[in-house]
Amino acid sequence: PGPDPPLLSPAAALRHREAAGRSSPGHDTEAGGGAVPGRPRTKFSAAQLQELERSFREQRYIGASEKRRLAAALNLSQSQIKTWFQNRRMKFKRQTQDAR
Repeated sequence: PGPDPPLLSPAAALRHREAAGRSSPGHDTEAGGGAVPGRPRTKFSAAQLQELERSFREQRYIGASEKRRLAAALNLSQSQIKTWFQNRRMKFKRQTQDAR
């Protein structure tokens, strides 16, 4: 695909490029897409998950200082901790909705 038309906002231009990439023949993408290039999926250890879950039970939203503490203690990035909490809240939300 050529350059994006100048009328698109940066977010719209990104969606346009992503859609163009998905529709091009021979372009293999994993089901679900959305993976950040260059960053393989993190496989958390049992000990990491145990500590993350313990922290989640205490507080569903993590503060900056707790995020720094967990990142250092679990040898993960603060970004990985933040993403894990976001995903865990969504899982919690699905579980509580399914229970109804």
